[in-house]
Amino acid sequence: MLAYAGTPEEEERLRRQAFFGVDVFKRVFDHYRGSQLPEMKYLGNTLQNQFGLPQELHEEFSRLFRENTKFLKLTESSPDLDFGTERDTKPAGTPSSVVIGEPKKKTEGKKVCFVIIPFNERSKQYPKGFFSEVLTSLIIPAVTEAGFEVRTANRQGTEIIHSTIVNDVLDADLAVCDLTEHNPNVLFELGMRLAHEKPVALIHAEGTERVFDVDNVLRVLPYDPNLWRTTLEKNTPELKEHVEATWDNKEKSETYIGLLRKIKTENKS
Repeated sequence: MLAYAGTPEEEERLRRQAFFGVDVFKRVFDHYRGSQLPEMKYLGNTLQNQFGLPQELHEEFSRLFRENTKFLKLTESSPDLDFGTERDTKPAGTPSSVVIGEPKKKTEGKKVCFVIIPFNERSKQYPKGFFSEVLTSLIIPAVTEAGFEVRTANRQGTEIIHSTIVNDVLDADLAVCDLTEHNPNVLFELGMRLAHEKPVALIHAEGTERVFDVDNVLRVLPYDPNLWRTTLEKNTPELKEHVEATWDNKEKSETYIGLLRKIKTENKS
């Protein structure tokens, strides 16, 4: 027996319900906060590593996903959309951090690493979804292998820095900070960590210009922005070692503020 919707609105709701009833469609839509997918070289990594889709299905999945979201006029993840499925009901803009990775090795006591990274790409140098791919394919695997729980700001929310995010940035045992594009929010949160003399592992995409007085004082680990499997195989263990070294040397190494004050004292003498 066939049943038809009584109104155009009900028909639209049922179509969206059917779309989000496909688990992988729903998860990919939520992951990218909408229907805009990155270039295939970035998308392919996520589809395989995050969602378990074999490489031979990537092109077909991308085509079906784009065609369906265009037909259904779906753009951004929004609490106002009635998907007819169980979704996160937290209103957009709610400031909080979320756990995005569990430690892969046992350590003494729980250690939390907060990732300071841009929400969105601000220049044309990097395509939409670039930082999401850096987070998923590089940072999370490396930091969880180093034994940390990984947290970051709620990417479904707002880029405005609220008190809860300030506390999360400062309370984390360690932070990983991506300086690529010199994002103002990233630099502000980095400044808070440095001012409170908390350990932070700095990274940036190769080709990123230096940040005045940061790159010259603290080590910044570069990574290949292509994020190919071959480059990730090299960069992931490098980042793991960088995170472990930052943590192991947190008591031995001079802090950024300590180094600057030392330089000031030496200049006076």
